[in-house]
Amino acid sequence: MQIVQRKKNKTWPIIIIILLVAVGFSVWWYLTQYSKLSDNTKTNTDDKTKVNIEESKQLPIIHVVAMGDMLAHDTINANAKTSTGYDFGKYFSNIRSSYKDADVVFCNQEGSSAGEDFGITGYPSFNAPTQFSSGLQSGAGCNLINLANNHVSDKGVAAVEATIDNWTSLKSLAISGANKTADDQNKVSFTTVNNIKISFVSFADFNNNGSTPAYSINIYHDETLVRRLVTEARANADVVIVSMHWGVEDSNIVSSDQLNEANLLSSLGADVIIGTGPHVLQKVETIDRSDGGKTIVWYSLGNMLSSQLYIKQLIGGIAEFDITKAADGKISINNLSFIPTYMHYDWTASEAANYDLLARKNAMIYLLDSAADPLSRSYFNTNVSDQKQYVINTLGSEVTVK
Repeated sequence: MQIVQRKKNKTWPIIIIILLVAVGFSVWWYLTQYSKLSDNTKTNTDDKTKVNIEESKQLPIIHVVAMGDMLAHDTINANAKTSTGYDFGKYFSNIRSSYKDADVVFCNQEGSSAGEDFGITGYPSFNAPTQFSSGLQSGAGCNLINLANNHVSDKGVAAVEATIDNWTSLKSLAISGANKTADDQNKVSFTTVNNIKISFVSFADFNNNGSTPAYSINIYHDETLVRRLVTEARANADVVIVSMHWGVEDSNIVSSDQLNEANLLSSLGADVIIGTGPHVLQKVETIDRSDGGKTIVWYSLGNMLSSQLYIKQLIGGIAEFDITKAADGKISINNLSFIPTYMHYDWTASEAANYDLLARKNAMIYLLDSAADPLSRSYFNTNVSDQKQYVINTLGSEVTVK
């Protein structure tokens, strides 16, 4: 049988090689193009992120700090006395570094600072040395000053005028609440910080001294005055800050009067309401406005500098928030936080039992987190943890307690 040998087909290996080369090229081309696309996408994303970060850095921002009542009680005056005058700035030496970067520092000076000519007295008829105001400015950094409170005219109209002159000479950003004339009362205070224009108006619940002219202090029960000033403030500024000295003394509960006034101010366009007067802390709330904005209400910041007698009156703090102006002019208030403080003085049990108020010494403000030792020396039988929880519970969920 003859065996016929078949010729080997050399075409198939060549075809397979060609196909493998073609597939390999296709994969290489695809990966190359995908890599370029990915790089471009990443570059574009990185560029956009960089632009957004740069734009964010360029947005005007104001860091604001607000503190409660500054009361020049007899003990505070006595502890501030030096061989050459008074040093009120020292009271803030333990807390000043915690808000050293603030652009605006709101303070309520409760009572006049008209000086020795009117007599230096504490409660119930307040008048402090002129160094009280300069100490608040240099020590605490106060530059947005409220004078609308029930004690500012305790020593009469001349003391009110001297107090206004005192603060005016210190060249604060803005002063509001007390006035030398009726024309002054109809003027809104304005200031510009970081290209953001702020309007500042202040009102009190009542005036202890009924003999002073009605224009001496802005009273919020004069609704015509409130509407006129806040409307002008809204029309001529980016941000409207309103100071309200209101509420029930020593009560953590926000009154119906406070709620009503807060809603009125919000309807008129107030961005931030800073409350003082109750001498204790109260909650923080956000009110939605019909114009799409929001009103942040700090109902009461309590006391900062005082020598009152109960622990709730000695727990205050540093309210913080940022004001940001977007490229379209829209204002936002954010980053609400609160740093609790404790106002301490040494007072023995026997001195307290004898109600020897001027025996109190070593008066000083502490950050609450650093106040374990002074609290242990007090007669309140409390601690840092309990007082911090009190602050958290009182202020509510709108604010971060540091």
